[in-house]
Amino acid sequence: MKLHVPLSVWPMLLACMLCATIAEAVPVSRLEVRVVTGAQELSAGSDLELRIYEAGKSVRRLPLVHGEAWLPDSTHLIPLKLSDALEPRNVVRFALYYRAGSPLAPAWEVVAADVELPSGHEGPARLLNATLSGVISKQGELATAERDQAALACSNDADCDDHRACNGKERCAPHTAGADSRGCVKGTPVVCPVNQVCGEGVGCHGTDALKTFTPDPTAPKP
Repeated sequence: MKLHVPLSVWPMLLACMLCATIAEAVPVSRLEVRVVTGAQELSAGSDLELRIYEAGKSVRRLPLVHGEAWLPDSTHLIPLKLSDALEPRNVVRFALYYRAGSPLAPAWEVVAADVELPSGHEGPARLLNATLSGVISKQGELATAERDQAALACSNDADCDDHRACNGKERCAPHTAGADSRGCVKGTPVVCPVNQVCGEGVGCHGTDALKTFTPDPTAPKP
């Protein structure tokens, strides 16, 4: 059976696809974790953290509670500020790690848990487009499926672009010495003339220009 989509709907579908692509490509320094709990309380003193696994990097461990209890059947929205920007396209999987605060505590149910990425005015996108749901024993992880490694490999130079000009243009060259786990090769940093420095959004300029230059607040942070 063929599915017929009205022409008026296509622009909205294309916009959604574009937003998902942008969210996947742009590094982010903030996340929001939305957790809906089940019938069991998260007891005081329990550990709950978000773990993000990235290709070629150590796991990120981000605490979601700080000793407080969570009531049953409750919703929690936890904002997280990252010390190092996250490249969503490099994420292999993410998980919730739980360790009960009491040996008598039962297994803990997660009805739904999303990791949301900032994506402008179109509403947040979900990391890996995945929602966690399930029961965690007294100590363990609830994790997404492992991302297909083929999905991480670059296919063109744009896949490797870190949106920073001063560190050079990155290339997609999987079989080149020095390529990372995605097949990307770092660019050659810009070399400026004597007494000049490279600034994102302005290129090479004299140091005196720093006193009057106002950086673009929407430009990616170095």
